Amino acid sequence: MSDDHSHDGKFLFGFFIGGLIGALIIFFLGTKEGKKTGRMLERRGKDLLDDLEDRLDELKAQGRDLVREGEAIKERVMDTLEGKKEDIADSAVERIDSALAHLEELQHQGAETTAKVRKHFRNLPKKR
Repeated sequence: MSDDHSHDGKFLFGFFIGGLIGALIIFFLGTKEGKKTGRMLERRGKDLLDDLEDRLDELKAQGRDLVREGEAIKERVMDTLEGKKEDIADSAVERIDSALAHLEELQHQGAETTAKVRKHFRNLPKKR
């Protein structure tokens, strides 16, 4: 019995929706007011589409601007990094050169000290 009741409810709902759709069709196609309303809805729909297309064009333009801005920022960052890389490389070369010069000075001082020590020991009397 509940199956019959459920089936009847579906039928009545379908019947109601069909009647509503039929009434709307008759209104839009069969009456002056309906035709006028249909033209107004069509006009508003076209206006809405035009507005959406304009907004889409604006968004595309903003997107292109953002891409260009991002590329410019990327270029500035790359230039800055390139400059920093060169600065760091130059600094490293200067430090290495300074360290090598210091080592050469230490070698020279070591050679002088060794020569002095040898000279000092040459002047000692030899044991017999």
